[in-house]
Amino acid sequence: MVKFLKKNFLFLAPMAGYTNGVWRKIFREYGADGTLSEFVHSSALLSGARKAFERISFEESERPVGIQIFGSDPSEMADAASLVEERLSPDFIDVNFGCPAPNAVRAEAGSALLKNPAKMARIAASISKKLKRTPLTAKMRTGWDRNSIIVPDAALALQDSGIAMLTLHGRTKVQAYEGPADWDLIESTARALSIPLIGNGSVEKRDSKLLADSACGGFMIGRAALGNPWIFSQTRARIENPGFEPLEPSPSERARLAYRYAELVCRHGYCGISSGDITFARGQIMRFLKNAPHFKKLRVSMGKVKTLDELKDILCAYF
Repeated sequence: MVKFLKKNFLFLAPMAGYTNGVWRKIFREYGADGTLSEFVHSSALLSGARKAFERISFEESERPVGIQIFGSDPSEMADAASLVEERLSPDFIDVNFGCPAPNAVRAEAGSALLKNPAKMARIAASISKKLKRTPLTAKMRTGWDRNSIIVPDAALALQDSGIAMLTLHGRTKVQAYEGPADWDLIESTARALSIPLIGNGSVEKRDSKLLADSACGGFMIGRAALGNPWIFSQTRARIENPGFEPLEPSPSERARLAYRYAELVCRHGYCGISSGDITFARGQIMRFLKNAPHFKKLRVSMGKVKTLDELKDILCAYF
């Protein structure tokens, strides 16, 4: 059972290179009901790799938070999940059955497992038996391609294997992030399950009344949230007041948040980055400024920014 879940729960999706602890903290403050870590391979966790655990560590203020793992060996996945449970005590542990990235597919993990639903169920069962107190969840896609749609059957098998909540991205692996998400399939799968299903895939484009009337237990927002934490309060407002069109944040709001993100990154020294150096986070910082005026000129200037003081000077010059 996922005790923290409430109707129309809004999750920030796990995204490699983005959903670090600072990112998750900010998005929780701006209306996300829950977040997930970037995915980490089971073998990296079992090897004790320091960076692997740094990527999934979290503060109490981030709860409810889930840790997402991926891999292809049921026993190894179970041991990794157990290790995460004992060391971090997250609110849930999530299995990635949907990542279409080539490195995940080559490892026969992520969306590669969509070709083998029986193995997906074995992995889920193996982890479920090993965990002592933490709910097991999973995130998957509808199938490998349009000719091999595996839901709702695979979703039902995961439910029988001990999954307490399932997130369904309404696209196939071949689609990646292109084309419309199949919300008819998401809704029919949600109705077929007795566990909560979280709908994922262009949630921001979904009609507000359809969101309000959905059979889903909640929704997960990914790429549309990059640099846009306001999307969670906006989506909440659209669900509760169908037809409501929220205002977009002002350029100065975007600039203030971009600076705050950089400041928090420096304070935390994320993943061993030296304090005060924002070079590695420039791409993430730019996400907050993307729709602001002068963005093209700002992007050129940002290419040279290395410190907080330099960032502050640039932002003051434009805003």
